Amino acid sequence: MNNTTSPLMPTYTLLYANAEITDIRDFLAAVHTAADHLDAHIICINADKVAGRLHIKTALAHASRTWFTDKNPIARSFEMEVLLWVAATRQTSVAARFGAQKGTIPLWVVVVPAKDNTTNEIARLPGLTLYPTPPATAEETNAEKKVRLMQEFSVSEMELSTVGCERLPELVAERVALSAVYR
Repeated sequence: MNNTTSPLMPTYTLLYANAEITDIRDFLAAVHTAADHLDAHIICINADKVAGRLHIKTALAHASRTWFTDKNPIARSFEMEVLLWVAATRQTSVAARFGAQKGTIPLWVVVVPAKDNTTNEIARLPGLTLYPTPPATAEETNAEKKVRLMQEFSVSEMELSTVGCERLPELVAERVALSAVYR
């Protein structure tokens, strides 16, 4: 749990899970029900599409600012606003690809604000298997994921070779921050 509070960053809980989603509508309905029980926002993010915690934290900070402080979001829901920032886009159709999808996928689950009973509520979601702590692979970028992130966030080979592959998450977080220019 992150206990940092500020006008830009509310408290949040970040969990990691494997998901087996057979019906996306049923899964999202269960997520909305859990969010209602927690009186919180629950955002499910496809872990294969993001560059780890730094990427998510950067997007969450920007989404929180636009939703809670500036009150000028693009999306109609905070959850979609977070996904828009995660995807570094203004297009909800693009951002939706960064959320939960039908099939077997790894998920980062963000709950805003943080609540004491979050883990128990999220563990009840259908098809989810929560990790007590994210596995080391949650932050790793294999060759396939590297190519996908470079393509999604327009990171060139030259740029990556200049800073080093280990800094790809920082480059992606930078793209998220720079997307504010296009808003």
